[in-house]
Amino acid sequence: MAKKETLTYTAAMAELEQLVAQLQRPDCEIDKLCELTLRATELVRFCQEKLTKTDEQLVKLLDDIE
Repeated sequence: MAKKETLTYTAAMAELEQLVAQLQRPDCEIDKLCELTLRATELVRFCQEKLTKTDEQLVKLLDDIE
């Protein structure tokens, strides 16, 4: 797992796509289901926070221009 400090949006999305693919496989082990879902949830939260922060920064920059 990548540390949150060094994790990029692109890396998080790539890992999330891998996790989703694993979860969709018919041979996904029940024992790993909770672990995979938990990590996917962490990545979704990270991406949401990154998008929100970026949006806020862009709005501020655009407001400063006007």
